Amino acid sequence: MGKRILLFVIIIILTLSTGCDLNLLGTSQGAPSGPSLDELSTISAILTQDYISPTLEISDPFAFTPTPILDIPGQGGELPTATLTPRPTKTTMPGEIKISSITQKSPGVAIIKWEAAGDFPSGFKIVYSEQQNQPTYPENTYASVYTSTARAGVINYDYDKIYYVRVCRFTNSACDVYSDLGIFAFAAPTKTPKPTRTPAVVIVNGVEVVYDPSLVITKMKTAGSGKAYIEWTDYVGSSKGYRIVYSHTSPVPSDDSDPYFAVGDPKARSAFVDGEDGNGYYYRLCRFNGSKCTSYSKPYVFNFPGSKSSDVITITSVQKLSEGVARVGWTAEGSFPNGFKIMYSKTTKTPTLSDSVTTVSDGSARSGTVSGDVNSTYYVQVCKVSSTGGCSAYSQIVYFTFSPDYAYIEISAIADNPSVAGSIDLEWYAYGNFPDGYLVLLSTDPTPSTSNSTVFPVGNEYTDNATAVGAPNTTYYLSVCKAVGSSCGYTSTPVKFTTASTGFQLTNAGDPQVYNWSIISSNPGGYHIFWVKNNYLTPDWNIALTQQAIVDPDVRTVTLSSTLTVGHYLLRLCTWDADASTCTSFSNTLEIDVN
Repeated sequence: MGKRILLFVIIIILTLSTGCDLNLLGTSQGAPSGPSLDELSTISAILTQDYISPTLEISDPFAFTPTPILDIPGQGGELPTATLTPRPTKTTMPGEIKISSITQKSPGVAIIKWEAAGDFPSGFKIVYSEQQNQPTYPENTYASVYTSTARAGVINYDYDKIYYVRVCRFTNSACDVYSDLGIFAFAAPTKTPKPTRTPAVVIVNGVEVVYDPSLVITKMKTAGSGKAYIEWTDYVGSSKGYRIVYSHTSPVPSDDSDPYFAVGDPKARSAFVDGEDGNGYYYRLCRFNGSKCTSYSKPYVFNFPGSKSSDVITITSVQKLSEGVARVGWTAEGSFPNGFKIMYSKTTKTPTLSDSVTTVSDGSARSGTVSGDVNSTYYVQVCKVSSTGGCSAYSQIVYFTFSPDYAYIEISAIADNPSVAGSIDLEWYAYGNFPDGYLVLLSTDPTPSTSNSTVFPVGNEYTDNATAVGAPNTTYYLSVCKAVGSSCGYTSTPVKFTTASTGFQLTNAGDPQVYNWSIISSNPGGYHIFWVKNNYLTPDWNIALTQQAIVDPDVRTVTLSSTLTVGHYLLRLCTWDADASTCTSFSNTLEIDVN
């Protein structure tokens, strides 16, 4: 306030000064002048500072959401992200890596995806740190990705912490090419608050219903075959009478979607209604304003006596299989020669045959699949198919929401199975829900699918290993996918593997430096032995970290020229084609632990 008063005084003085110049007789006078433009600009700027409070913008690094903070484009179709400006990473070695996305795959697990150009024979390392720096290998925490074609990997994280992450090319026990820097953080999940309920709210079969407590159905009783007597009280009254709405399937009947009985007398407090013997109905009374119902009573359930159908269907489960796909399970008592129909809708709380329908023709079946939009709520009901194709018996109505699928699978180990020629043992780790288990795909196509592969089902979602049986001395590509019935959901990155040749056996007598082998016939071009350390994926000979040539085709033993230090090793022998400089057949995979 003091500054404003001072400014106004300055303005007044400057203004008055324009009329107070000394006027000397006989002297030419200049034109009156007020404050200059510079003076007015200065005063205007000071006044602006006085009237407008400056806004101090401070970013809060701990105000997290489940959306990662990324310095990367191209994240469409996943969770929304904030954009940061990356520090350019200059690389003088051949090859380039660029992080493309960081997303939360499951609580405490983040998946890092990247793009890469160049050769990556020994895979990648994902290095990350909680300190604000450019993380490096092996100084910072890291995760290993041994597949050269991999473009994604997972790391563990703690909630409410900022992480700095880079992906690097791993070669010769070190990293020589690094990606740009990615920064992310995830907040702990927020518990969904319970809704505040008013006394005028009830739950009927899982459906929340608002009703008028001044309008109450007080009694219903049988009034003969197919007849019932109903009474009510109304403490407010209705000038246009009432409607008694009812439904055999919907626990919340309404006059715009269900049949009703009209009661035109505003003074009426009872009526007779019709129904089918042996069936139950949901009833609600509403006040009628001449065009529609304005307020409803609490629902009332009444069962008509008499013979009842022996066919009973009860929905017991709704299981999410993958993104936008779920399996509905039920029990059924009775005869169902024409099967079932699953009716479901995200707009109609009482689904009918005019909504989405899945037909299950097998009367002995007790489940069927439905599909819909992610994050949308659907109402579902199962009915018995009658001889005319309609519905004759109904289950209760349930509702559920399709959730996003956060499944992730990666093959972690692969080697020969020595007990069966041409067979391959593999292991994997997986994150997410796998109610149908997994499908192991074995194919000669670089992109395995159920249509071009031999498929090995693994029904238990808690199993993480399997044996795939192929042919000897054949190159295969293997993937593991999330089973959705007989189809694939999320599918792992393929891993290449060549099965061992029959009669080509590599052995070790105890000394980790000396290896023997047997083979049906000598190979004119000699042999190559190759190995990797601390890796459970048997590599191709041309991407193994170390290999040694054996020129003599008749020898059957070799002493490694490099000493194996402490660690876990995978070793393999191949027959060598000297002209083509390549392996032509392979021995079994030998695992050695050096202590």
